[in-house]
Amino acid sequence: MMDLEELDEVAVGAAKRLGVDDAVAISSESADSMIRFANNSVTVVNRVQEAELVVYLARDRRKAIASTSNLGPDAVKKFVGDLFASLKGLPESEYVPLSNTKAKFAPSRLGYDRRLEDVDRELPAMAKSAIDSSLRAGGKRSAGVIDASKGTVAILTSAGTSGRDSKTAITLNIRSFAEGEASGHGLSCSSALKRFDPEGAGRRAGEGAKSMRGAKEPEAGKYEVLLSPTVASNIVETVAGAASAFSVDAGTSCLVEKLGKKVASATFNLTDHGVVEGGLGGRVFDDEGTPTRTNRIIEKGTLTRYLHNLTTAKKRGVGSTGNAGFVSPHPWNLEVGEGDSSYGEMVKEMKRGVVLTSNWYTRFKNYRSGEFSTVPRDGAYMIEGGKVAGPLKGMRVGDDLLRLFSSVRLLSKEREWIQWWEVDTPTLCPWILVDGVTVTRAYG
Repeated sequence: MMDLEELDEVAVGAAKRLGVDDAVAISSESADSMIRFANNSVTVVNRVQEAELVVYLARDRRKAIASTSNLGPDAVKKFVGDLFASLKGLPESEYVPLSNTKAKFAPSRLGYDRRLEDVDRELPAMAKSAIDSSLRAGGKRSAGVIDASKGTVAILTSAGTSGRDSKTAITLNIRSFAEGEASGHGLSCSSALKRFDPEGAGRRAGEGAKSMRGAKEPEAGKYEVLLSPTVASNIVETVAGAASAFSVDAGTSCLVEKLGKKVASATFNLTDHGVVEGGLGGRVFDDEGTPTRTNRIIEKGTLTRYLHNLTTAKKRGVGSTGNAGFVSPHPWNLEVGEGDSSYGEMVKEMKRGVVLTSNWYTRFKNYRSGEFSTVPRDGAYMIEGGKVAGPLKGMRVGDDLLRLFSSVRLLSKEREWIQWWEVDTPTLCPWILVDGVTVTRAYG
């Protein structure tokens, strides 16, 4: 395979010879090392290397985007030719020319750790550390996966913008089980090996499994709910998605006509970073070659900005925020502002509430109104009079996004990065205490 810059040059060169108005080539390569374990033993070790080329073409107000993994020079030229030919059958659309600034991007290195380039031999010991820690904490058997990845992305536009950026990440998910259905979840993720904590994740999973023995279903009602960073990040990510100007224009966002208005408690702040120290995602350029940056989405509870690409920005008479997506702008690395409480202090503030440490299957009843529900898993506890009264199971939690975030009462000083199969966008998040959340039984 050609190197990434050569791939982009072949693709953009072929597009320019065909007479396009604009062309962008974004090539990427990644290497992922994975180790999976079940019943306290390693079951699968795997390493996967992938490469891809994504091409955007525009001609006569018609646009097309496609990707290929067939990356020989002749195959790339044919791919671009076929994509160009498809433009003739497409309708005209909103079209904004790319920037002609001819920017040259250098890698940020803020989210890159060379130690993760050759971490394969260390993965079995990491898995053992997590499993042993869970056993010491009270779990009986554990299952999970560690994934370590390195990725590089390069861009070239027909206007001359070019550059590359690289990221590393390592993530551990572990579920531990005790008697019956009792289970706990542990998570650790980082862009640098020194901040990765498999022992801590295993301990949380084992403690959760041990504490969930004898769990009971709750009475349906309104509760104070304390969301762990794992749970809160899942819900925060949906708010950031609703801030995409594309979602607003499509009418599928609960933030339609909310710019400059209160959408959350005054204690709540939400920021998106193109690149940030410790961030597991993002890069220095977006899909259109615009520099990424830091964007305040919600400041002291007020929606201050939608996320834009060039097309959505022109419709509103503003500049791109560096969040393209050719079709839909999206966040890169989310950060929820810290509070001034500890976890223990937040629990003591709860008169009658529920602590949630993990959740699955967040689904929306109505994207426009923000009505959603989610299923707590692996560690949920009833709080009465500021103390843990017992474990809970068989619940569903439902609310709408604006009501929930407008009812945020406290946030913790401690924050952690979260990314896993329920959270695509890396999020630095605290514990969040919310009033008046609806809790129902999951069955019946």
